[in-house]
Amino acid sequence: MPMLELRNIEVSYGPVSVAKGISFKIEKGAMVTILGANGAGKTTILRTISGLIEPEKGKVLFEDQEIQGLEPEEIVKRGISQVPEGREVFPDLSVHKNLMMGAFIRRDQKEIGKDIQRIFGYFPVLHQRKDQLAYTLSGGEQQMLVIGRALASRPKLLLLDEPSLGLAPFMVKELFGIIKRINAEDGTTILLVEQNARMALSIAQHGYILEVGRIVMDDTTERLRENEDVQEFYLGMREEGVRGARRWKKKKQWR
Repeated sequence: MPMLELRNIEVSYGPVSVAKGISFKIEKGAMVTILGANGAGKTTILRTISGLIEPEKGKVLFEDQEIQGLEPEEIVKRGISQVPEGREVFPDLSVHKNLMMGAFIRRDQKEIGKDIQRIFGYFPVLHQRKDQLAYTLSGGEQQMLVIGRALASRPKLLLLDEPSLGLAPFMVKELFGIIKRINAEDGTTILLVEQNARMALSIAQHGYILEVGRIVMDDTTERLRENEDVQEFYLGMREEGVRGARRWKKKKQWR
C-alpha cells in the first residue's frame, strides 16, 4: 500500500484547467520529485494534497484513506505538512517560537522538546539564533526555519515547494544535503517540487515530469538523468541547435 496516491485529479481555476487527470503514487520512506516549467501545475498538486484546494474530480488517498475535502488542519493532524514557496516565517516571532508554532497541533510537550533539538541538529544555525526574530535571518536561514517549523509537527509526509528559490548556490547545496538527511535518517517521506532539476534529481529516487497539467514522464531519477529529453529540456546538456531541431518531435514522443 503506498503512503500517498492521487487518482485522476482534476483542478481548474475558473475556465483554466491546471491539473488534467493527475495520477501517481509515493511509497513510504521515498523521496519523489516533480519537475516542470512555471505554470505546469506543480504547486496546485501540493495544495490539493494539503487541503488548500479541493479537486473537482479524483481522489487523494493518504495511508489508504481519502483526504480530499478535509480541512488543512485535519490533514496536518493526519501527518502531512507543507513548506510553501516563499519562506513565509512569522517575522516578529523568535526562531524558537516559529518552531513551536509548527507543533501547535501537538500536546506531547516532552516529545516536542526532543523534536526541536533534533531540528537544531539538522540546522545548527537556528540553534545559534533561537532567540533572534525571524525577520532578521538571511534568506537561506529563513528557508531552514520554515522547513524546521514543518518538521515540528512530526510529519509522515513532507511537501516541499521550491525550497531553492532565490538562494545562493552554496546555500542550495547545503539545504539539499539536509533534505536528503531528513529523508534518510528520519525516514520522512518527501515530495519535492523544484525547478533546480539537477539538484532535485540528485537526491530523489523517483521523478515525475509535469507539462501543462499532465504527467508526461515518470521514472527513477537515475534513468531520468540519462534520458536525452530530460538532459535537453531540464539539465541544459545539449547544444542549442540540436534543441531547436528536435524539440517538438521529442515532446510528442514523451506522450
